Amino acid sequence: MIDFELSDGDKTLVNEAREQALIARNYARYYDKHEDEVPPRELPEAQGRPDPFAQRLLMDGEISGKAVVEALLHMEFFRGDVVPLRIPRISLGNYVLESVGSPEQIEKWGKSRIAIGITEPGAGSDPSRITTSAIYDQAADEWIINGEKIFITFAEDADAVIVFTKLKNKEGRSSYTTFLVEKGTPGFSVGPQVKKMGIRAEDTANLIFQDCRVPGFNHVKADFKAVFEVFNFSRPIVAAFGLGTSRALLDFTLEKLAEVGITPDYRSSIGTQSAITERLLRLEAEYEAAWLAVMRAKWLEDRKGRVKVEASMAKAMGGMAARKITQECLELLGPVSLTEADLAEKWFRDARISDIYEGPGEVQRLLIARHLLGYSQEELR
Repeated sequence: MIDFELSDGDKTLVNEAREQALIARNYARYYDKHEDEVPPRELPEAQGRPDPFAQRLLMDGEISGKAVVEALLHMEFFRGDVVPLRIPRISLGNYVLESVGSPEQIEKWGKSRIAIGITEPGAGSDPSRITTSAIYDQAADEWIINGEKIFITFAEDADAVIVFTKLKNKEGRSSYTTFLVEKGTPGFSVGPQVKKMGIRAEDTANLIFQDCRVPGFNHVKADFKAVFEVFNFSRPIVAAFGLGTSRALLDFTLEKLAEVGITPDYRSSIGTQSAITERLLRLEAEYEAAWLAVMRAKWLEDRKGRVKVEASMAKAMGGMAARKITQECLELLGPVSLTEADLAEKWFRDARISDIYEGPGEVQRLLIARHLLGYSQEELR
């Protein structure tokens, strides 16, 4: 049986994360207006405060599970802002390295922050259309990489990037593999910060590879399947991002409406509520359903390892809920939602991306449909 009652250890970590999120919220508007400025890895107020993400790894038996608690912490931190007091040390590239890297590669780069470079201009949500190429120079035992990656998280701040490339064999058939490219490698450059509607505080830029040579040792050898299995871990986390942001806006909306005497009655049926409180109750239900989907995916991950379909369900539900909740909250707030004195309009902008990146909701529903109907990728596109 799945039990979503939080343990005392869970509550300790969640409460600490919530306190830190409220502190980080003080920086929210600054980095929203200074999106070319990459936030530091640690804000001054982090000094002397525990790191809940690190603490959870030392609390076996006291918490509901490392994966479950990680999702809960992300929800809490995103109630504050895109920038927490401490930016997590690792990124998606680290998980690829840990999954398929050799012991020697993990020893060399395991403590680095490694971004992942997949998305390209014109490829959209179809990674099979990427054009970034790698050619082997046998005489020098080096790989020559050419191409461009776009919308890369931690592009500027990361120490290195795992680059997803296309290879062609002698028969002209394509395959996929990855290379680790360290910052400072000749031929590797990072573009300016991407101008975004929301999550402006997040370090996002393009990567350019022009005859970029890396040693043969840098060939991490993750194929298509190994790379995209990583997203089974991260998709519920992206949903948690969106739910944390939408929860912040929903709580703000409830507070503002309470000031004028509009408060939902959680003990009465919807039919006895006013039109406004009925909408609020429906948004609460939307949030709870998505929250349960994220928790279930992470609960299964703690017990079975990474799960694919449940991860897609959590991502699809979380992204959709975040968009619906934030949009309706702005409608309910009216003119209050437009002022920069509060963060309502910012939370609305920030939440939109949770339904898009790391696989749009439409793609997640396609993955779920294939599983339910028993179709292959070729049969249902």
